[in-house]
Amino acid sequence: MQGAEPVPVAEYEAKIAALERKVGQLTMELDLLKKAPRLRLVSGSETSSIISGPQAAPSDGDVK
Repeated sequence: MQGAEPVPVAEYEAKIAALERKVGQLTMELDLLKKAPRLRLVSGSETSSIISGPQAAPSDGDVK
């Protein structure tokens, strides 16, 4: 490879650090998803989300 500029080591280190952070984030998400079925707090007939939990109950009207 003639004429190729050498890439500074600091640039590689920054890229490696960013990839390590991403791997850590994805590992944490995977662990959470693996535990999700055990964390289910609602019955099987209700829809739920890991982020928001069970659906909110409908309101009876304005607050008095």
